[in-house]
Amino acid sequence: MDSETNNEFRQEVPPATEIDCIETNKVFDECLVRQCIYPIDVTGVEVPPNCVEDVTCSDFTMEVAAPIVPTRRITDPPGFVRVSFPFTAAFDLTVTGGNCETQVVSVPLPPQTISNVRLYCPEPLSQILTQQGVEAPPAAVPNETIKLEFVGTCIDVDFAANPEDPTLTDFILAVGYYLVIKCEQVVQIQVLSRGYCAAPECTSPSTNPCDDFDSLPVPPFFPAQLPFEE
Repeated sequence: MDSETNNEFRQEVPPATEIDCIETNKVFDECLVRQCIYPIDVTGVEVPPNCVEDVTCSDFTMEVAAPIVPTRRITDPPGFVRVSFPFTAAFDLTVTGGNCETQVVSVPLPPQTISNVRLYCPEPLSQILTQQGVEAPPAAVPNETIKLEFVGTCIDVDFAANPEDPTLTDFILAVGYYLVIKCEQVVQIQVLSRGYCAAPECTSPSTNPCDDFDSLPVPPFFPAQLPFEE
């Protein structure tokens, strides 16, 4: 983006009209874990090798079976914790063939372990109690959040005929994942604001195909001419 376009964009943003006090989650610290796993063998997929046209990996998910308990060490600076936990992950391998039926295989990753990650995660200074409605008294809520954000991808895919049944295909995958570990707390801060968000008008898309046709541009009636060459 050049400076002229950047200036135009800035001019389109109206200035703040007030300073508001909001309550939100503040990220006190975060770190990124990057891991590559190779090889991952997926054998006996019911697609002949000569029929494989496209292979995709999607729907990466992770699961942590037990609560993550941050630990504090007297040798660490004040406010820092250590985080360790095992987790499992899986994804869908989709194999598309020309005249063959598409196959979707759920592929688990080997068990993974995060060990001894250090984060700045200070102990909350205040206790927070909340009440919604008037049926129950205020109840304490924890104000220390460990958040995990997980993204996976297939880096490389290779395949060959299954040695025992050549009508099946074996795959060898290289899979990578990114895992962001965050420590958050609810805080109250001041922010520049332009007031409340205005709700847009609801729309009801037309179900009449003739209405859609009436809004289409008129197509050309004649073919394009041969481009002029100097």
